[in-house]
Amino acid sequence: MTEKYLQVIRNNIKKINTASHYKTYKKQMSKYYINKLIYSLLLALFFLTSCNGQVKPVTQEGKENTLNGQAKLPAPKGVNKDVRIVVSIEDKDANLWFGSLGEGLFKYDGKLFVHFGMEQGLNSNAIYSILHDKAGNVWVGTSKGLNRFDGNRFENIPIVLNNTNDSYFKGINNNSTPTDNTVWSMMQDRNGTIWFGTDEAVYCYDGKSFSRFLDNKAIVNKDSLSLKGIFSILETKDRNIWFAECSDEGVSCFDGTTLSTIIPYKEIRRTDRILEDKQHNLWFATAFKGIGKFDGKTYTQNFFKAPDLNGSYTIVEDANGNIWFDTQEGLGFYDGKTLNVLTEKEGTVVKDFIPILLDKAGNIWFSSNGMKLYKYDGKTFANFSD
Repeated sequence: MTEKYLQVIRNNIKKINTASHYKTYKKQMSKYYINKLIYSLLLALFFLTSCNGQVKPVTQEGKENTLNGQAKLPAPKGVNKDVRIVVSIEDKDANLWFGSLGEGLFKYDGKLFVHFGMEQGLNSNAIYSILHDKAGNVWVGTSKGLNRFDGNRFENIPIVLNNTNDSYFKGINNNSTPTDNTVWSMMQDRNGTIWFGTDEAVYCYDGKSFSRFLDNKAIVNKDSLSLKGIFSILETKDRNIWFAECSDEGVSCFDGTTLSTIIPYKEIRRTDRILEDKQHNLWFATAFKGIGKFDGKTYTQNFFKAPDLNGSYTIVEDANGNIWFDTQEGLGFYDGKTLNVLTEKEGTVVKDFIPILLDKAGNIWFSSNGMKLYKYDGKTFANFSD
């Protein structure tokens, strides 16, 4: 990346001004598997004090099912002003879907942001994963389970196992109250199977029924893994399935026959995202040990030598092969030779700034606290939030 290109980025990022509290969220999330009771109480308090994020009424014309929208992403409506966008996908029609931790889901069609929350059928406004499948369905994973969009509203999808007719419900006779089974991650493989990483297990959906991945007796579970709390699932170019687990199992890989640990937990700890780059290297955004890199043979811990216990939430590769990720010091990008970190000290960017999506047009989308959203087209940053 040339100095001129870097200077363009720095000049435009100067326009951005937002809060810097995202690392607090990451620390809170890491406590989940230390004390689940405390986490549940905090989460309940969070929802009681948050609003569903209503938007200003601007009608989308020419559509049979009209919904209200607005030109920019609205600011948080509840008392928690640090709510932010944490996940995003692009569907086959080039609509962008943005999931937040507390303000629900927003669909952006290039003109308007339309809000979907619990009033539109979502079982929670805390969203951790989104998937647009090959059949055109939009799946959303929340702190309360799984949802699917029918074109107008979301329906709750209980994970009912075909082989046992068992589901994750509490109460007598499978009543209507689902247990809290957060859906942290989703992935559809080349064969069309959808994989869901949840608190309880990894599940697979073949378009008709669910199955628990580890119930398959043909799998050689070499290290007796349980695959609970999977934050990221990735199918690589060689069709292996990789799992990033948050509590004590590290990073594992399924080659079609054998499931085995590739990177032990003590070397990588909590891992939030896995990325395969254009050279087929794997990159890992970890919560406490910086960015890790695996070249197919060797794992390099903390590739960019971040200070001890510093980490990143997410990682994105742009159309030119640059790797973007968040750091404690600011927004980082790596051009294959040099790491560049845009810091507050330089007057270029706030620390609380993460990449969430590379869209099909080559734009990179970034988020920060307070429901701030920005698009970078390679030349300038545009603010898409109130």
